[in-house]
Amino acid sequence: MKKVLGVGLLLVSLVSLNALEVEINPWEIVSKGEIGAVIRIDSTGEIPEDLFGAGALVEINARVGGTAALFGAQIRLLSEVSGDFVAGGAVIEASGDIKGKANLAGAVLYLEGTFTDSLEAGGAVIFVSGHIKGPVMLNAAEIYIEDGAVIEDTLRYNTAGLHIAEGATLLQGVKKVIVEAEEVEMVHEAQERPRRTFGGWVLKTFLGFLFLAGAGIFLALAFPTHFKNVTSELMSRQGIWVSPLTGFIALVAGFLLPIILSLLSATIVGIGAAIFLGGLYLLGFLFSGVYAGTAMGRWLLSITKKKNKRSKEPHIILSMLLGTFIVAVLCGIPYFVGVSFYFVTFIFGFGAFLVHLWEARKPRKIRG
Repeated sequence: MKKVLGVGLLLVSLVSLNALEVEINPWEIVSKGEIGAVIRIDSTGEIPEDLFGAGALVEINARVGGTAALFGAQIRLLSEVSGDFVAGGAVIEASGDIKGKANLAGAVLYLEGTFTDSLEAGGAVIFVSGHIKGPVMLNAAEIYIEDGAVIEDTLRYNTAGLHIAEGATLLQGVKKVIVEAEEVEMVHEAQERPRRTFGGWVLKTFLGFLFLAGAGIFLALAFPTHFKNVTSELMSRQGIWVSPLTGFIALVAGFLLPIILSLLSATIVGIGAAIFLGGLYLLGFLFSGVYAGTAMGRWLLSITKKKNKRSKEPHIILSMLLGTFIVAVLCGIPYFVGVSFYFVTFIFGFGAFLVHLWEARKPRKIRG
């Protein structure tokens, strides 16, 4: 039962680790999703909500009440979209009535419908024969404005070849946009992004502590003897210098790990060794901070025990929580300081783990 509980806590801690880097996926809020080789939605129905479609061929004939996001080799939108329209593919045909903003990217684009709001499109070749009411920006190698096309706003474009038919109507004329100027503006905006905030640091530190604490509880419940022996190795007189030396050698070898694993995986015999070696470093990444932090917590509480003349050592989970909290705070310091502390915890924790594995392989002497 303890091992099952420990596994559950480890999974929760891994989720908290992922939360440090995860970003919100906008497609998680999409209500209607269609994924397959060929996707066709006919005009007999209506999609009152957002639509996400991905496949080799995506053809939409039904009215979409929200945003439509379509991706595939060939995209055909033949109906009305009340919200925004986002599409990416090799060939995109937009023949419907798009009420919201449109952002399209593909090799060949056919803009045959009505675009009420803004339109941004990029590709190799763009053909425009529809009605564009809002602001428009086209970026392509060749752009063809065909007979019957109506563009009410200024046509902003970036292309080496702009071809305008006599029957096309451009009410505000055309304006060529220099891409380099826009790139400079984007770099300037990136430099003005707000710096790290104290609240963000507190959140990341808490999530880091949550991961370390969950991993530590997993070790304490599932492998209590192993956990105590590894941390005791760090607290011993010999282990205090043998462990970091071993961990430093492992850290240096870690930079060559991809090459070593590739060479081992090239042979059938070496595949098992590659899996074993990769697994060792994975365990070191996951638990080195827990081992080092718990050993530090045990050492700090042992000092308190000596002052209070306690005969019983504090529970290892209490030592783990104290030590991992300190590790999370130190490793959470911004810039190179936190990274340096992480390398230190990796060297000590992973080194003690490797030394313990080496000593555990030796046969124990049984006194008669």
